[in-house]
Amino acid sequence: MDQIKKFVIEFFKNLKCSVSLDGEVLVVENVPKSFEDLFGKESPYRLGFESGTGAIFVGKGSSLLAAMTKYLEGAGKTTLLKIDFDVDPEKEISKVLSLKNCEISNLVKKHKNNFFSRFTFMTTFRYLNESEQIVNEIYVHNGEVVDGDLGGYNVVEGDSDLSSGEHIGGDYDIAKVFLKGALQDKTSEISKVLGDKVEKEIERINLHYGNLLGELGGDLNGQLEKVKKLELELRMAEDSEKDGLRIRLDRLRKGLVKVGDDNARDKILKEQKFTVKDAMHKHSLGIDNKLVNTTVIYYPVFTFNLLLKGDGTSGRYIDMIYDPLTKSLNQVDCEGCGTRLNVLNLCSGGHICCGNCLRKCGECCEQFCVKCLTRSCSCCGKALCKNCSRMCLGCGKNVCENHMRVDCVSGEDRCVNCLRACMRCHGLSSPKFFGEAMDGSKVCQKCLGAERRGKVVESIFRDRN
Repeated sequence: MDQIKKFVIEFFKNLKCSVSLDGEVLVVENVPKSFEDLFGKESPYRLGFESGTGAIFVGKGSSLLAAMTKYLEGAGKTTLLKIDFDVDPEKEISKVLSLKNCEISNLVKKHKNNFFSRFTFMTTFRYLNESEQIVNEIYVHNGEVVDGDLGGYNVVEGDSDLSSGEHIGGDYDIAKVFLKGALQDKTSEISKVLGDKVEKEIERINLHYGNLLGELGGDLNGQLEKVKKLELELRMAEDSEKDGLRIRLDRLRKGLVKVGDDNARDKILKEQKFTVKDAMHKHSLGIDNKLVNTTVIYYPVFTFNLLLKGDGTSGRYIDMIYDPLTKSLNQVDCEGCGTRLNVLNLCSGGHICCGNCLRKCGECCEQFCVKCLTRSCSCCGKALCKNCSRMCLGCGKNVCENHMRVDCVSGEDRCVNCLRACMRCHGLSSPKFFGEAMDGSKVCQKCLGAERRGKVVESIFRDRN
């Protein structure tokens, strides 16, 4: 009955009627004249789905249900509807995602239409000169049958220019398969009742024709004894009993002629076979599935284009897709470890990450994710961001600012591991730029050159003297 009630409500809503509930009674107003003429009654209608409500009964075999079916058969079989949604993007995002160290700087809402189908089938069961009708509404969404009910949604007439029928064929095939399963219990219930009845009927038929065959194929001497016994009873019987005895005697005498008659036996067997076949046909179940309406329903699926702004200059564009029918918003994953995020962090490099993947640069102390902090100082081991990492021209390794020095000889940047101190000027230089001074100490080339220049000058003055 719930299926019929839903069908009736949707039927009159699609006709743009005013539909309301008065207790258990459905009140329908502003019904189109075309339906009023077909039904034979003017609106408003007070409809009841249980007997005894004092309203027009709607149920199995009711005149209203028959009129609705006939109306649908004569009307256009495809209806186009739109579910209108009003969505607040930031509210929906906040339900599934918390922004920890960033905020939405800009948001653009776009949409594209998603289509699904509703098929209304009227199934008629015919058996034992009776018929029973069942209404099934089947919704197919994204290739799957779903529980459907448009109640509670803001449904308006759709725009035919935006309609798409590409999915109808596939959805219809899915609905037919589902309908077969949905009718299985009812089909089994009726089939069991019919099976029990036809079994008893066939048993009665077989017993009847078994008796005829028994009479036909009985023992001849036994039949003669029965004839003699009946003739004796007839002579001694009262007048009121003689007619019945004469009929029995006549049947036995005819039976004597039939004994051993193969043609008569074949005739009885053929008649038995035909009678059994006829009984099975009378107890058969006929099922007629009629598609009385196809409804194409569409609704907007939103894409939220977000610009997230973090501390400093970091920013990131992301797209989030929201389906208002299923109330689902696509998940955002950490770009460091792949974990689905409930709390979103934005690193200074513009990556989306979880709290476990967020680290501080050991030099500038800005927050970066594990994808950004892939460098570390070869001298002290602290993590370095791209901007704080410097490369030693000697060993080619990454070094922090604290452990980078200028070679006092070449002027190149080198890490402290690639330099040694001059014992004379205490400057740092690459070992290849060191030599042995006159006193045997290792000094840089600058000091070594100064020593040699001093010795030359000294010799010049000595020569002049």
